[in-house]
Amino acid sequence: MRYEFLLSVQLSGTARAAFPELDAAPGPTGGTALWGAVLDDCHLAELLARFAVLGLTVVEMRQLPD
Repeated sequence: MRYEFLLSVQLSGTARAAFPELDAAPGPTGGTALWGAVLDDCHLAELLARFAVLGLTVVEMRQLPD
């Protein structure tokens, strides 16, 4: 499965380094878009927990076609 996560803020280098398995680009509304393979539900929950620990709000999350 592949997912895309849209954040309302631009990630710092430190925050970006917390997601090495995801690709990043500027988001459509000035924040950050992250996307990549998510292995299973546990991996998805772990990614969401990392966002939360860093104080990052995911404004949109969607599964991408394979």
